[in-house]
Amino acid sequence: MIRAVRACGLLLALLTTVVGCSGKPPEQPAIGGDFTLIDQDSARFELASLRGKVVLVFFGYSQCPDVCPTTLSKLSSVARRLGAQRAEMRVVYVSVDPERDTPAVLKADLQNFDLDAVGVTGTRAEIDRVVAMYGAKYEIVQTPQSAAKYTVSHSTTLYLLDKQGKVVEQFPYEATADEIAEAVRGRLAP
Repeated sequence: MIRAVRACGLLLALLTTVVGCSGKPPEQPAIGGDFTLIDQDSARFELASLRGKVVLVFFGYSQCPDVCPTTLSKLSSVARRLGAQRAEMRVVYVSVDPERDTPAVLKADLQNFDLDAVGVTGTRAEIDRVVAMYGAKYEIVQTPQSAAKYTVSHSTTLYLLDKQGKVVEQFPYEATADEIAEAVRGRLAP
């Protein structure tokens, strides 16, 4: 019995070594994909409708005190840097707070920025599905002592989709408007 356990242990160690020395990086799960939600005009929005444009997708919420307004301001700067090419880029802002972010709330939020953005919301289940597709994360943090009663901690990654709707690059929150604009320009080139 002990010999059989040792043999199994050696075999397992050998297989682990062979897999670990294959020279191939571990495969990353694909992220992204099409989704359908409701936009700031209460109309059905399909991400696939933006084929032919370069799209920047991010997750946030309208009552976010810092990250989301900063991201929207940065993306407004990206659009200005693109000049005439800005019409070939769209921003999709997916709310992770659908209980408070109605289409009207998203519309009012987006009007504060010089940006051709689509704000989208849906049911909690629909939002969770999109969040999972993009590998994003969020967490509702209860704050019963505050008037808002809760806040939402969320990932800040910005996803760049090419004209075919494929995620081709991800930017951390710290990425500059110049870096993002350069990447968008690279994807706009024929």
